[in-house]
Amino acid sequence: MLRVMLLVTDLQPGGTPLRIVRIARTLPEFGVQPIVGCLATRGSLAAVLEDTGTETFACDARDGRDIACLAELARQIRRFDPDLLHSTLFHANLAARLVGRLDRIRPVITGSATIEVRRGWHRLLEALTLGQSDVHVVNSGAVADHVANDLGLPRSRIVVVRNPIDLDAIDRAQPIDRAAHQIPFDRPLIVWAGRFDPDKRLDRLLDVLDALAVRAHFTAVLIGDGSLRDWLHARIPRSPAASSIRLLGWQHDLIPWLKAADLVTLTSRTEGSPNIVLEALACGCCVIADAIPACVELLQASRAGCLVRSDRVEDFAEKAAALLDKTDQRDLLIRESRRVVRERHDLRMVVGQLSELYRSVAADVMGVRA
Repeated sequence: MLRVMLLVTDLQPGGTPLRIVRIARTLPEFGVQPIVGCLATRGSLAAVLEDTGTETFACDARDGRDIACLAELARQIRRFDPDLLHSTLFHANLAARLVGRLDRIRPVITGSATIEVRRGWHRLLEALTLGQSDVHVVNSGAVADHVANDLGLPRSRIVVVRNPIDLDAIDRAQPIDRAAHQIPFDRPLIVWAGRFDPDKRLDRLLDVLDALAVRAHFTAVLIGDGSLRDWLHARIPRSPAASSIRLLGWQHDLIPWLKAADLVTLTSRTEGSPNIVLEALACGCCVIADAIPACVELLQASRAGCLVRSDRVEDFAEKAAALLDKTDQRDLLIRESRRVVRERHDLRMVVGQLSELYRSVAADVMGVRA
């Protein structure tokens, strides 16, 4: 069985780590044995993986500048001796390129899950070291364009593997019990979910909710955590929509919230292929999102939402209010959005593509088809 080490920056709840978990739990069905590691300290998702028999490790980096974790990563690579190393996200990519082949020749696949717009030094170091990757995997055409046009990697070494969605698990899930969570039955439910960080433009989200409060009654829940948590706790009480907004922290399972939601909103300045949008489409929920390339790619295909520039706050709020009124179109939106998700993002189809990529790259680099 081909042994593949999946390396990510951390294993805390979030879009990319959750995607890694989903992939790792499915790879054995395709004859691939995963080992999942992170550069940071052990995160809560490690236990989720270990419960299904997947081996994990952590390199205990204190922050992104802690280069001591490279020695630990090199030790873990020697310990597990994977046939192939597949990293995702900036710090994990650099680490994989630096130490992934110190003990022996092996294929190194790296990956991008977003379009970097804020950290210029990330873009520079990624561009300078990309040539050391055998293949670079991205999760959308938008990210592929970024890697080719902005980072300079030839298209022949970029592979698009879309984010996987487990439709069977979504079908089994039930919506949240509104009464149990004290969510009013007589108001539409708006959901936002993600990490509380600057790229998510939470200030813009709150501006939109303030403008929407003039047009409609609603309950908005923000699901997640991160560096802007304290800022949110200080900002929301000053918001005209404060009585309609609730902070829920991380939720173990987001799908029941999406199944109960009337609208999902996203105001990010950058995304690669946002899981929250994909999962909302799979749950048959309307989406309104900033018209960044990744969201354009997803929502134009599904027609199950609306694209608006989030700096146009009044326009964003007006279109959100209109979507909340279109309850009669829900069945049509469910059929169309699920069709797109099933055709492009089905979990086993995507993991099958990834397992074939692993075997192909292993054959090219090592001369043996695993």
